[in-house]
Amino acid sequence: MTDQPSPDHADAPAAGPDPAPQDHVTAEGVLEELVVEALEHGDGGDGGAPRKKGGKAARYITVFGLLLGGAAVFFVVKRFVHDWPLVQPELEDANWSWIGVAGLFAVLGMTSIGWGWRHVMRTLGAESPFFRTIAWYYVGELGKYVPGGVWPVLGRGELARRGGIPRSRAFTSVALSLGMLYLAAMFTAAAFLPFAVIGKGGGFSPWMLVLLALPVGVVLLHHDVLDWLMAKASKATKRDIKVEVPQWRDSLILVARYIPTWVFIGTATYAVTRAITSDVSYPRMVFATILSWVVGFLAVPVPSGAGIRETVLFAAAGVPKPIAITTAVGARLIFVIVDVAGAAICAPFVRRSQGAITAEEPAGAGGAGDAGSSELDAAE
Repeated sequence: MTDQPSPDHADAPAAGPDPAPQDHVTAEGVLEELVVEALEHGDGGDGGAPRKKGGKAARYITVFGLLLGGAAVFFVVKRFVHDWPLVQPELEDANWSWIGVAGLFAVLGMTSIGWGWRHVMRTLGAESPFFRTIAWYYVGELGKYVPGGVWPVLGRGELARRGGIPRSRAFTSVALSLGMLYLAAMFTAAAFLPFAVIGKGGGFSPWMLVLLALPVGVVLLHHDVLDWLMAKASKATKRDIKVEVPQWRDSLILVARYIPTWVFIGTATYAVTRAITSDVSYPRMVFATILSWVVGFLAVPVPSGAGIRETVLFAAAGVPKPIAITTAVGARLIFVIVDVAGAAICAPFVRRSQGAITAEEPAGAGGAGDAGSSELDAAE
């Protein structure tokens, strides 16, 4: 990481020549410039605010963001229209009280992901107000409905950067939070695993082998391992990549913060099943739900795990196939509604000032930290 200048010079333009112009602009090119700029130049001394002089990414990011948002809405609507006929017959006789419970826990689950992300940023030395972070989360997370796994990182990271979080910490925090979120998912699934293996209708499913990645993920989270990986990446790309790496203990604490998220998500899915049948095991459905999300996350080209979750849920939940399909699709529709409603509600607050943002030396970072600290008010 680079040294952090004092706030008095926060508005100074970045030194160095502008990148050479190129004739062809692609989404992948804009994403690459943003991430490389964040990692190669560190915090840039501007507290995350857009530079007055910058590369092509700075000039095109507004249009690109609108295109990404439009694509996300398109895929959300397409998914909803495709799924609704599959669940409508079953939901006609559903207990709508349980559907309401599912909606409540879906809101808790999605909001708690934003809450966990705020703690990741705090560990990296950037403090943002709770409600502003939740707004960034809901609006930026719509990108997960676009095929490809990079869009939530770009969406959330760029909103945080524009809101005042230093560049490297904005993008690093999103990537770390996603890894920690799904590592927490595997921990939680492992705790519920006995209920899926033992008992009525229980047994082994090949999908359970995904949980073997848990110890690998724990090792990869170690600060020495991450520092080594960053050094290898710097050597391979011939760039000086600067990423704040939390101490292992701090990372594991952040992972633990996401465990309630998966209890909420599992409970929401159980409530959907409970709305159409009473013959369902709570711990087994929670296990199957979390496992289906993990497998869906790993299926990167598939938007939001669509299609994969139904297969895994049926294999691990111990309910008849029509019930499993209705549960998976119905739960996904509820989460889609929560995501879209959350983004719509939060959109007006993304750029609105809601308190100061601070950036300082990351607590317990494994690598070299920024020298000094600064308080940054987002220029909005």
